[in-house]
Amino acid sequence: MKKTQNTLIILITLFVILGCSQDRTQVEWKQVDSGTEAHLYGIHFGDDKNGWAVGTNEVILSTTNGGKTWNETETDTSTDNNYTDVNFTSPKHGWLASIGKVSYTGSGGNSWSVQYQERAVGKKPSGILDLYFITKTEGWAVGGFGTILHTQNGGGQWEKIKTYSDIHLWGVHFVDTEHGWIVGQEGEILHTQDGGKQWVRQESKVEQPLFAVHFVDTMNGWIVGTDGLILHTADGGKTWDRQTNPLKHSLRDVEFHNTNEGWAVGEEGLILRTIDGGTTWSPYPSPTTHNLQDIFFNKKSGWIVGAQGTILKIK
Repeated sequence: MKKTQNTLIILITLFVILGCSQDRTQVEWKQVDSGTEAHLYGIHFGDDKNGWAVGTNEVILSTTNGGKTWNETETDTSTDNNYTDVNFTSPKHGWLASIGKVSYTGSGGNSWSVQYQERAVGKKPSGILDLYFITKTEGWAVGGFGTILHTQNGGGQWEKIKTYSDIHLWGVHFVDTEHGWIVGQEGEILHTQDGGKQWVRQESKVEQPLFAVHFVDTMNGWIVGTDGLILHTADGGKTWDRQTNPLKHSLRDVEFHNTNEGWAVGEEGLILRTIDGGTTWSPYPSPTTHNLQDIFFNKKSGWIVGAQGTILKIK
């Protein structure tokens, strides 16, 4: 009898633990009113309260209350420029990317000034497509025609890195000041392990566009691209392998919390989630069918932005 009681206690305890664990994994993405119909390409928070989203026609949205409400910053839209990404290292200091430009604010977005402007001769300036700051002062930007930019002083000076390719580069991510990856058209993967002094190609085994890359440490990383492509490496990119995704929607961004739990977003409101490092990816309930472009997490919440002013939030 005592043995039976002990067994029951163990079983009940296991059910409670598993039940709590399952509850923690069940989150709901909810749509937030952005107040705009512009396509939003990037979102970033400087802390839990202060965030920015950017998009077409020079739209800059900001929030000071954790995303409960969003306000649009008045800008000169006469150039019809598109802001492609935004990155803040604090509530005051941030950068945004656009066609041939990187702009900076030291006032939480009250005013912006151009830090870098491409001097294109005989061709249209390349779009700066992704921004990533490793520290408060060191950052990277990538874009069209093989553009790679690097700053070590908060953008006081942007150095254009010489590359051997003129294809579009879509995404950049660093895990520390030494180890970084860049992805782009035609299956391009570039890797540095010396802070960008040298970049070497890694074999992706694909020839399609790669849009985003995210690493959780120097060994484990994921890349997403067109036709539902998801690549994974567990050896720092020496080998990249496809992960199974039954859906063929193009994926525009990917982010992992750790080696197990990650998210990917893409066309037609698609949200994918994995809790086993990508061995299995499952569609997650989405409140929209608009194309999704960017995903961002801080310690307390998660955000997704996309077409037609779409902003999604979980907490």
